[in-house]
Amino acid sequence: MARLPLVDPEDGSADERARRILGAIRAGTGRDYNVFRAVANHPALLEALASFSASAYYLNSLRPTHRELAYLTASVVNECHY
Repeated sequence: MARLPLVDPEDGSADERARRILGAIRAGTGRDYNVFRAVANHPALLEALASFSASAYYLNSLRPTHRELAYLTASVVNECHY
């Protein structure tokens, strides 16, 4: 169970800015990510995280295979077992 409420991008009572950003993330990735839905409780932070994520994960010069290798290497170095 989430400790923070997860913002539903289809909830008409949710902040319009958050809904717009979540909708754009869904359109670009084809799914909803709970980390973005949790951060959407603070729309300005959601906007910054979405921008950073897009730059770090997609708008870079790494090929997908090298990007995945970087993720796996960081997980091993930091002893992340998930």
